[in-house]
Amino acid sequence: YVLLSMAMAMILVLSACATDDNSNMIQDLENRLATEQTKVEALESTINEHQNTIMTLTALNEENIMKISELNSTIEELQILSSSQSNTLLQEALEVMELFKNQDASGLDSRVSPTRGVRFSPYQFVDENTDITFYPGNTVPSMFTNTTVYAWGEYDGSGDTIAGEFASYYPRFVYDVDFFNPEMIAINTFLSSGSMINNIEDVYPNDQFVEFYFSGFDPQYFGMDWRSLTLVFEDVNGTWYLVGVIHGEWTT
Repeated sequence: YVLLSMAMAMILVLSACATDDNSNMIQDLENRLATEQTKVEALESTINEHQNTIMTLTALNEENIMKISELNSTIEELQILSSSQSNTLLQEALEVMELFKNQDASGLDSRVSPTRGVRFSPYQFVDENTDITFYPGNTVPSMFTNTTVYAWGEYDGSGDTIAGEFASYYPRFVYDVDFFNPEMIAINTFLSSGSMINNIEDVYPNDQFVEFYFSGFDPQYFGMDWRSLTLVFEDVNGTWYLVGVIHGEWTT
């Protein structure tokens, strides 16, 4: 009986210990589950945030794609307009150069700006105070036959006055070489370069220009015998008018 009682007591003790161990294990598992649940909830929150960010970025990307498309269309339109304008300017410059070649004063008269006239500059430094300006309907129509003597500026190097009628100025500082058939032509950029300051863009900031250029003629001068003639035009409601004729050459 004593042994039986002891055995029963041992069983109850072991049973109690097993129940405590199971309770601890269950509690531990529940804690772990709660921790994992918290992690899952945090991950779901992060995923939702990323999804919202992706949706926002996608919308912005679509908006940017539309803007880029619009900008590309605008660029294409401007390029077409610029190309068309440049082609028109070049055509006008070639026609004016042909008129100079043929000494066609009446033809030039309709191409010169009626308000600004056309300024003749013997060198690429344009002197707004001393360079001579001819006006249509006045001095342009008779420019090749007018015997009026003008002071056109000063010769580079000597400083002597460039004096004479237009007929004597023309073969030296306008059409001294065949500019109608140049080596190169540039629109709104300069091919020539020399020691003299070129202030054409400063004097004509809102105008367009075309340079007719020869890099040289005699190899022994290594390009120092280059020549250029720059025609400057103003755009008045889509019509080009000549406002400047600038001769260029190597200066000391």
